[in-house]
Amino acid sequence: MQGFLQSDYLHLYPRFFEHVVSNFKQGKIVYIEDMSEGLESAPAAFAGLFSGKNVGKQVICVARE
Repeated sequence: MQGFLQSDYLHLYPRFFEHVVSNFKQGKIVYIEDMSEGLESAPAAFAGLFSGKNVGKQVICVARE
C-alpha cells in the first residue's frame, strides 16, 4: 500500500474539471439530498449517517426563510 497527496496530482485537475463539468451538464452526475426537517431531528439524522440509513447528502433544515 502506498499513500499519496492530492497535491501530487494537481497537474491533472484541468482535465478532471472539464470531464466532471461535461458529465454534470449531460445529467450523468446527480446528487441526492436526504432532508430532515427541524433541529429536533438532528440527533436521529446524525445517527443515521453511521448506520447507513441516509441516502446522499444528509441535510437538516432548521428554518425555511
